[in-house]
Formats: sequence, structure tokens, C-alpha cells
Amino acid sequence: MNDAKQAGPERTGNPGAPTGVRAGDRELTSEDLAYLNRMTVVGHVLPNVAHELNNALQVIGGLVEMLGVRTDLPADVREKVGRIGAQAGRAMGLVRDVVGFARGDDAGVRIIDVARQAEQALALRRYHLSRAGIAVEVERAGGRGLHARGDAHDVRHILLNVLINAEQALAARGGGRIHVRLDADGERVRVAVTDNGPGLADGPGRVGEPFTTSKAGAAGLGLAVAARLAVGSGGRLDVEPASPDGLRVVLSLPAA
Repeated sequence: MNDAKQAGPERTGNPGAPTGVRAGDRELTSEDLAYLNRMTVVGHVLPNVAHELNNALQVIGGLVEMLGVRTDLPADVREKVGRIGAQAGRAMGLVRDVVGFARGDDAGVRIIDVARQAEQALALRRYHLSRAGIAVEVERAGGRGLHARGDAHDVRHILLNVLINAEQALAARGGGRIHVRLDADGERVRVAVTDNGPGLADGPGRVGEPFTTSKAGAAGLGLAVAARLAVGSGGRLDVEPASPDGLRVVLSLPAA
């Protein structure tokens, strides 16, 4: 789900980027255009791939059900079959989330469970974060009252952009840590994503500007798009240095 709106960590400017098609006051490089083209193709192919994956997972689920009613299986085999079924169900749910996100099935401002949107965004990046050796910590303060008014599709998109921004900032150092904190005070629901990466070289003032990035070959749209989506959902996106190092991005939405 790493689409064109999610490109590049907005850490510093990139005055040495190669030239290409002008967009705003920056250039979209040939790498940017190739990336956008690939994402367009992926958008057309994804529903067919998801359909085939879903068919295969349904076959697995059906076979698990057939094995589950047998009484001649040893207890340890039955336990393993149950685990296979649970993982197949989890994979089917993830496929539905990916396709729903791509199509924007739940678009529109309504009352949403912000914790659920954060879980789905994390699920879509968990494999990549694990491969990069990045540890993820989730803290849910208060335990209740995490419902807000917003567009579920946009909120997931915002959180994906923020997570990818942190992930890419940590990739160069190998490993690192991302801390996600959810809380509410009755008026606002907040999701704070903090990384212990290199932080901001130019200060937070430039982070929300389109085409501002230090990642070679990236358009620098990730947090700029996220900030605009947050405003569209009646919220805001704040960026600040973390202590002792790194970056904290806070999504704030009106509580429902």
C-alpha cells in the first residue's frame, strides 16, 4: 500500500535531486514518475490478486473445517489444524482490509474507532517493519473513549503515511523503534507516532510542505498529504522533535 501519497520521509530539503517534470516548486524525477506508474498498475492488478488469494484461503479454511470434525486425529494434530485455520482467517481479513483501503469502501465522515484504524495501518506495515528490524510498541492510554468523527479511509491513510515516514527514516540506521500511543481527553482523540530516527535537520516548519524530502528519488508528499487529509477529517497533524532524538507526529481528531 505504499502508494504515491506515501513517498519519502519529510526530514530535510533535497536541492540536489535530479531534474524531471516540474510539480509546484520542485521536480518530480524520472524515478518518481516510474513509481507512480507502478502504483497505477498495482491498483488495477490488486483486486484480481486479492480474489485469487481469497479463493486459495477459502479452500484452506474448508479443508480445516473438514479435518476439525474428525475424531481420529491426535490432540496435537487437532491443535495445529486449528492454528492453520486461525491464520487463514486472519489472512482473509487482511486481504479484505487491503482491498477495502484501495477502493475507499468506508470513505465518508462518520463515527470511527480510531484504535481499529491504527491496528489496520500497523497490520499493513508489520511485515515491512519486521524485515527492517524495527520494533513497534503500542500504548493505549485510558482504555476507552477512542471513538472520533472522521473518515476511516483517510485516517488509515494518514497513519500509513506517518508509519512509512518513520520506517524510512529508520531504515538507513538499521533497526530502531516506533512507539504508537493512543489517548483521548473527552474532546480530542490522539494517535502519536514517535520514532528514534535522525529527527529534523531543518526544523518542523518544513515538514508539511509538499516536495520537501531528503530521500533520493522520492516526491516528498507523505506528511504533506497526511496533514491535508487530517484537516479534511476535522483534525490536525502536528510534528515535533522527540526526546532525546527522533520525530513525533501526532494525529488529533474530534472525539465522538
